[in-house]
Amino acid sequence: MDAYAPAIGIVAGAPHREPRRMKRLALKAGSRTVLVDLAAIDWVEAAGNYLVFHVGRERYTVRSTMQEMESRLAEVSIVRIHRSTFVNIERVKSIEPIHAGDQAVTLDDGVELVLSRTYRDRVYALLFPE
Repeated sequence: MDAYAPAIGIVAGAPHREPRRMKRLALKAGSRTVLVDLAAIDWVEAAGNYLVFHVGRERYTVRSTMQEMESRLAEVSIVRIHRSTFVNIERVKSIEPIHAGDQAVTLDDGVELVLSRTYRDRVYALLFPE
């Protein structure tokens, strides 16, 4: 293998590089593509095979599924709280029980979302680390 190292760019003793973390996401806005800082995303909702990103007063629709986007958003504390909703944990103002184990999540801007009992433990682990 050492004979091939120069050809494939491996340098003996070189530190292993971690993959670059994504800081921005390319989102379609009509016919143009907008690069949005991941930290600026407030919440995301599913709409069929599309996701609607709520970024301040702006809305961006992307053809993608919740499953495809989940790992990309988890890098920046955007977590799934319902089968059709992601939320930026940094935007959560309060959480209160509503019914059957579900909870109401209120964001800084007053938007109310539902935290289902399925995702509650994951969200609490981020909010209240041990």
